[in-house]
Amino acid sequence: MSEELLQQLIHMVGENNRIVKEVQQELREFKAEMYEFKAEMYEFKAEMYTFRDEMYEFRDDAISRLERLERQDKLIEADLDLLHKKVSDHEREINRIKQVGQ
Repeated sequence: MSEELLQQLIHMVGENNRIVKEVQQELREFKAEMYEFKAEMYEFKAEMYTFRDEMYEFRDDAISRLERLERQDKLIEADLDLLHKKVSDHEREINRIKQVGQ
């Protein structure tokens, strides 16, 4: 009976060793996947920082262009006001000349 028990024990130890080796291999694979995932996340983080910088540049460019448009709009408004004043002056002068000619 003790020989049979010893054989069972040897078999159990062998099975445990096999299971431990399988778990170790799975752990190695898992670690490799995690390191790969970690590298991908660092790459993604770098891409996001690059994208953020590009967005800041885009925002700054858009603000600059809008400010330029605003300045041009104010200049156009001033020109239109001046044209309106000149038209009014010319109309008054035309009416005055008409009055003098009658």
